Amino acid sequence: MKRNGQLKRALAELGIVVLGVMIALAADSWREGWLESRVEASYLERLRVDVSAGLSVLENERETYKSVAKSALALTDGLEEIIQSADDNYLVTNLIEATQMGFGRNEMASDVTYRELVESARLSLIQDHVIREKLVAYYRTNELLVQDLIILPSVNDTFGELTGHYPIEIANSRATLTAHDRARLLVAIREDPEFTTQLRLLHAQVSFNDRQFADLIDRAQDLLSLMK
Repeated sequence: MKRNGQLKRALAELGIVVLGVMIALAADSWREGWLESRVEASYLERLRVDVSAGLSVLENERETYKSVAKSALALTDGLEEIIQSADDNYLVTNLIEATQMGFGRNEMASDVTYRELVESARLSLIQDHVIREKLVAYYRTNELLVQDLIILPSVNDTFGELTGHYPIEIANSRATLTAHDRARLLVAIREDPEFTTQLRLLHAQVSFNDRQFADLIDRAQDLLSLMK
């Protein structure tokens, strides 16, 4: 009987120890989960601020880009007819506006928080897989757009070869076109098939970049609606 009592006491003590360990583990797990949720909430708020700021930049940049796109499309839509019917000033003015390409920002969207998460391998802290996947897609799309915007179209280089100045220098009044420069540009527009091909490529590039702008703005707005 005495031995049975000791065994029961030992089992009871063991049970208390096991229960204590389980409670401690549960408390640690709860505390760890609570801390992770706090960290996640902090990162989500920082990401929301970044995406919101990026959206403002994107909208402003797209408005600026639209003036370039408008001139590029005005010059290249129905190119043959325009070349034959438009006056000299129309052609040169739109050419200058349209070829102000390749001088975009180094970045469109603020990616400080996202880069911090990726470089520290902590992106999984964002528990919502939908938000996580959309963040990755948003910043990848942003990177592609930035790369495309800094690519100089070939017509830009040809403009420089013909006049000695980049179009943006003319547009910003850092240089002026002489009558001889204008005449060379008009001959290229009206008579050089290679220049015509370059204008068609410009049309394609501008149209593609404009669609990328629209896509990136949609992605930013979608993310903000999820991170409210």
